[in-house]
This record gives sequence, structure tokens and C-alpha cells, in this order.
Amino acid sequence: MEVKTFTLGELQTNCSLLIDQNTNQCIIIDPADEANFISEQILQLKVHPIAMIATHGHFDHLLAAGELQMAFDLPFYLHQKDFFLLKDLQKNASFWLKRKIIEQPPKSISFFPNTPHFSLPVEKIKATNFEFTLIPTPGHTPGSVCLYLPKLKILFTGDTLFAQGVGRTDFSYSSAKDLWQSLQKLKKLPLKTTILPGHGPACLLSEALRI
Repeated sequence: MEVKTFTLGELQTNCSLLIDQNTNQCIIIDPADEANFISEQILQLKVHPIAMIATHGHFDHLLAAGELQMAFDLPFYLHQKDFFLLKDLQKNASFWLKRKIIEQPPKSISFFPNTPHFSLPVEKIKATNFEFTLIPTPGHTPGSVCLYLPKLKILFTGDTLFAQGVGRTDFSYSSAKDLWQSLQKLKKLPLKTTILPGHGPACLLSEALRI
């Protein structure tokens, strides 16, 4: 298994291709921006994308999803609690980027299971040789999730946790209390897990949590 990460768009969002080197299949995690660039990388690497997963619903993490879905006919996964953000993708992106947004949101959406319990492990998402543990981590947004690959000890944290801090909680729909509780769940993972955040560099979970 291999991870290729690209920093894309005006907000410098990390988009990752999780590649199964045995099958050349890949999953696109946080299809941030610049759909043409992502498509070029897929073609150059000669991989076959099978799905897109968004760690949360903010536009900078999924602006390319609609175009990539049309190009590769991919399912798009998102937590249902962040669907309201996806619906307002163009309005929100236009507000923050100060320009007209022509990118369309994905048309076909698959929601993660809405689980009321937060103990680990939570859900298992299986797609061919890919297996994640889905960890709901609300706080930055109501539907934020982290994606843990136990075999690789890699954790995609979106905007929940960065190398130098945590996601902002000053939006009307955010919750500092929920984010704190989410971080307590992440502390249950092996501290030598490598986190791949939505912005900034990778680091060990112990470093990000200052443990």
C-alpha cells in the first residue's frame, strides 16, 4: 500500500491517493481542488480510482469531487451530518475565495453509517483490499471523521488534528466540547500512528497530541 499526497488549491489542502500496489486500485481521500491535476496524476501513475472519501464537508476538501465523479464514475462518501455543507459548496467557496465558483458538487453521494456510539473500533469500510476504521470526530464540523488504517498505522485526520494544532471551532455549527471529546478517542490509537492531516505536514500522533 502506498500513499501519494498533493497540496492543492488556494487553501493548501492535502489530497491523498491511497494506492493498492497489487491491484493498482486507489481511493481519493479529500478531493480538494484542481480536478485536472488530480486526473493527470491518476493517469500518470496508471492507477484505477474506485472511490472518493471526504473527511468532512468543507469546500476546500471536496471542490474537485464533482468533476472527478464525472470523469471516473466514482462513488463519493461523506458523513450525512455534513451534507448541508456539501449543498452549499458553491456559495461557501465563493464567499471564502472571493470569486465565482463553477465547480459542481458530486451528484451521487453515499453516506457513512450514522453511529451514536464513539467507542473504538467503530465501523469497518471495506472496498476490495482497502479496510478503514471510521472514527466519527465531530467538533470542527458535525460530520467530521478520521480514517484509520490499522495495518499501516496511518490516520487521515482531515481538519480535526494537525501537526501544530486542531481544527477551528468558531463556526456556528462547530463545537469545542465535541472536538475535545473527539481528541480523547484518538488518544486510544497507537501513539506511533502517522497522522496525515488535511493541511500541513504529517507527524506522529504522539507529537500532534503532545503526549
